[in-house]
Amino acid sequence: MTPWDEAHRLLRKADQDRAVFHAIKHQSGIDAEMACFHAQQAVEKCLKAVLLAKGVAFRRTHDLDALVDRILDQGISFPFADDRFSLLNPFAVLLRYEDLDVAGLSLEEAEAMMEDARCWAGDVVEAKGEVP
Repeated sequence: MTPWDEAHRLLRKADQDRAVFHAIKHQSGIDAEMACFHAQQAVEKCLKAVLLAKGVAFRRTHDLDALVDRILDQGISFPFADDRFSLLNPFAVLLRYEDLDVAGLSLEEAEAMMEDARCWAGDVVEAKGEVP
C-alpha cells in the first residue's frame, strides 16, 4: 500500500470516528467524554493522513500536539493555531482509565475541531500532498 493509499484509508477511518461522534454526542446514557474520544481519534487520523500524504515519517503516538509539531517541523502549511487540537489530547488515553471532566471543552467545540481537521486533511490528501 502506498503512503497515499494509507492516507486515504486513515481518512476513511476518521470518517467512521466522525460518524460515531455524531451518533452518540447526545445519546442518553453515554457520557460526553465518549464522543470526545471519537473526535480525538478522528483528528489524530487526519493529522497522520496529512503526514503520510506529504511523505513524512512519524512515530507511533496518540499525542495530537506531537503530530502537529511534526507537521510544523516539516514546514507543512497548518492553517490553525499550534494548539488548536490540544484540548482533545486527554481523550486519547486517559479516557480508558479514568473519568474525564469535559468542562473545558464543549461537544460543539470538539465537533468543530474534528470537522476542521477533516476538511483540511481531505484537501491535502486529495492533492496528493501537494497543497503548500
